[in-house]
Amino acid sequence: MAATPAMAMPQTTAPTVQDPAASLPPQTEEAADDIVVTGIRASIATSAAQKRDAIGVLDAISSEDLGKFPDANVAESLQRIPGVAIDRSNGEGQSVTVRGLGPQFNTVLFNGRSFASDNFNRAFSFDLIPAELISGAQVYKSSQASLQGGGIGATINIQTPRPLDLKEFKGIVSAKALYEKNSEKFTPQLFGLLSNTFADGRLGLLASLSYQKRIASIDSVTNGGYLPNTTVGPNAAPLFRNVYAPRNQDVGNARDVRTRLGATLVAQYEASDTLTFTVDGLYNKFKSDSTTRALGSWFEPSQYTAATIDGNRTITSLTTSGNADFISSGAVRETTTWEAGGNVEWNPTDEFKMVLDATWSRAKNAGGGKSYFAVIGSPSQYSFTQAENGGIGSTSGYGTGVLSNPALGRTHIAGVNGNDITEKVTEYRWNNEWKPENTLFKAFRFGVARTSRNKNNVPITSADDVGCVYCGYPTLADPSLLSSFTMDGLGAKSGSVPLTFLTFDPRRYLDFLTSAAATSALDRAQGLAAGTTAARYARVNGYAATPQPSARVRETVYASYADFDFEADVGAMPLFVNVGARYEYTELSSFGQQRQLVDLTPTGGNPPTDPTIYVGVFASPAGVAISRESSYSNFLPAANVRLNLTPKLQVRVAAYKTLTRPAIGDLAPTFNTDTLRPATLSASGGNTELKPYRANNADLSVEWYPTPTTTLSAAVFFKKVDDFIVQTFAAESIPIANAGNAQGVRLPVGGLITQRGGQFFGEFSVRRPRNAESLEIKGLELNVVHTLDWLPGVLSGFGVQANATFVSTNRDFDVNQIGQSFAAEGIGNSQNATVFYEKYGISARIAYNRRERFLRQLAGGSGNEPIFVRDYGQFDGSVAVNVTPALQVFVEGTNLFNAKYFTTGRFDNQLLTYQNFGPRYDAGVRFSF
Repeated sequence: MAATPAMAMPQTTAPTVQDPAASLPPQTEEAADDIVVTGIRASIATSAAQKRDAIGVLDAISSEDLGKFPDANVAESLQRIPGVAIDRSNGEGQSVTVRGLGPQFNTVLFNGRSFASDNFNRAFSFDLIPAELISGAQVYKSSQASLQGGGIGATINIQTPRPLDLKEFKGIVSAKALYEKNSEKFTPQLFGLLSNTFADGRLGLLASLSYQKRIASIDSVTNGGYLPNTTVGPNAAPLFRNVYAPRNQDVGNARDVRTRLGATLVAQYEASDTLTFTVDGLYNKFKSDSTTRALGSWFEPSQYTAATIDGNRTITSLTTSGNADFISSGAVRETTTWEAGGNVEWNPTDEFKMVLDATWSRAKNAGGGKSYFAVIGSPSQYSFTQAENGGIGSTSGYGTGVLSNPALGRTHIAGVNGNDITEKVTEYRWNNEWKPENTLFKAFRFGVARTSRNKNNVPITSADDVGCVYCGYPTLADPSLLSSFTMDGLGAKSGSVPLTFLTFDPRRYLDFLTSAAATSALDRAQGLAAGTTAARYARVNGYAATPQPSARVRETVYASYADFDFEADVGAMPLFVNVGARYEYTELSSFGQQRQLVDLTPTGGNPPTDPTIYVGVFASPAGVAISRESSYSNFLPAANVRLNLTPKLQVRVAAYKTLTRPAIGDLAPTFNTDTLRPATLSASGGNTELKPYRANNADLSVEWYPTPTTTLSAAVFFKKVDDFIVQTFAAESIPIANAGNAQGVRLPVGGLITQRGGQFFGEFSVRRPRNAESLEIKGLELNVVHTLDWLPGVLSGFGVQANATFVSTNRDFDVNQIGQSFAAEGIGNSQNATVFYEKYGISARIAYNRRERFLRQLAGGSGNEPIFVRDYGQFDGSVAVNVTPALQVFVEGTNLFNAKYFTTGRFDNQLLTYQNFGPRYDAGVRFSF
């Protein structure tokens, strides 16, 4: 694999991604006479040829051989490209950011086609696709008229191999064992591919199959957020006012069992020299089943008994009375993806080509009703001290036996949740290319396309009114449910937390809560008539998960385009110019069910058993159906210019307009209550009238290819993004009845509960997306690749790849401004460096990837405060030895030195997340025939 260019002689054009069957750029006569190389050097040369010959600004990665990508998935390989950074899920690359613009700003194509994904937004989940199924990927950083719209950051095309391109019989089988250091578990990774041609090379068939399993163990410390402008201590005698108060601290371990099964099938038939048919399909089944056992410490501001603050008015230590929470939670992501496509390429003359392409894909995350969150707590006093010196926050001072005695455990929150998210994509494209000979005008391309997306989000949860039946720890839990759990250790530089605490089986706990013994005990504790709680559960079938109000968005894009290629000489320097435009018309239909909040009540009891939480009451479980329709159109011109100053040195200039459509979830006509607590009443909703982000872009790059495996390049870019969608917060007063709980206890007026003219209100902070702002992004990308072929003997096998990206914006976040409504997210510098060796049948590399601190989310967590990701750098490595021409053995390592992942709040000492993924290693064999 290579993420950088190398050299071949200039071509007039490169294949566009509109042709899924397009092969890599052809070799020139000079290149054909060279000695054929394989492995890393071949990958570098292939990627470079695509970059150098491309119409616009492009970077590419290529597999070193069929089924041989060095990284766990495509995202981890893409991060080696200048300007590309990734976000990880449990230590594994999941989504990509390009030039500071996050996953939702990047269009991802699969063999040139739009592709379904399992998110209720526009981000593509790269962890769904096994890397072995991929032959290469191109990152189009400047736009072309022929490219599908939607990528202000970039358009990323993922390619799979085609049998007629391979031309002859190929077979690959690989097997490896993956070892996770944290979980101390071995799991299998298997891959096989067969490809052959028949009928004198006119019929080709290819099939591949991949299976991967991983058992990850992630140790973590998390904080739900820092509450700004908060008063801490008793209401009658506050300790401090206007401070940043930590919401909580949870210490736990997540065990994530991941399985991934992928298969592809391709058939090609060259009916004649001018007509080729291709049909292909993909199946992928990905499942992540994560279970977390944690010790939670809740810091309710009004219950502080002691505290200290720093110069930023952040709480640095506190003592409080509450409950030691034993948390058992789980999350299931179970995605099945299908894709099928057909392609007809007709070349009636040497000058004209027509391509008809149709594709259908479907991705469904069947996670609804398969996740859960449950808590058993023990009353205790405890203390907290903030993180220092790159460590974690400390918690201590728990009461005797609190963390070890099952008899002290008391009932609390429990519920079942999860979402079924389904996306279906159909796309039809008609593309044409005419290349007249011996004229200034070299090519004319035109075409039309129709792309339809239909996305559904169905929450499947237990009923609203059972989640908080036991809120406030009103009764004792069955001691037999609880058992001791010990974490191996967090690996933090500083900070001390309990590593041994109680845990429980959540399914047994749910059964206990609905049992006759538990419901009767709750009736007695809250002074209810016998059978009241049992009847409450009977009405909703206990904790059975059922579909809740859902949202659906249907989007259809009609597109047409035309562009031209021109070639001329400026003096003795060849000049290539591509100009064109794309017109897109978008129709949007949004459907949803919205529930009306009619009341907030205390938890049961007199006094209420849990003063830190409110219970929401809704007018109807099903909600009211809402639908909206809208449309918009965009004209997107693009120009790409390439000037060859010498045969090995070229300059590129590009100017173009791009768009990114709003996140699907933001378009849904929904309203959701998020947090119902005395210190935080928050809600969120969609906006069906959102317009797309629109950007004016400019690029300038210089590329030098002195040898086929040496490249130096530098690029600057500028983007001005208008109609930026901002998640704004506004105060909304929602009328409530304040009817009180079953014991008649009502919410006192004060704080976020108000009364005007006899009507009670809950004062909510409501987050809604709105087109409101513009921002500018500018950056510099530096890239170098060099193989030390000029060194003598064994040293000539060494080579280096290195790049750095520097990005800035005019919309930085100001830590001193409270309630800032807009700042650019995801903007941060990144660096990559790889040293490799390839000679005498040995292939080895050590790679380092670093992403500097960046703003991940402007407003998140309990306090709607900013979330930053600290600098993160990771080393990966691999060694492979060719035992025979057909047999290779290898070892690989990811996160070799166990880099830790941190997120923080507004100030760097406000630690929100600490995660220890641990290193992982694999060893295996690869047989090719």
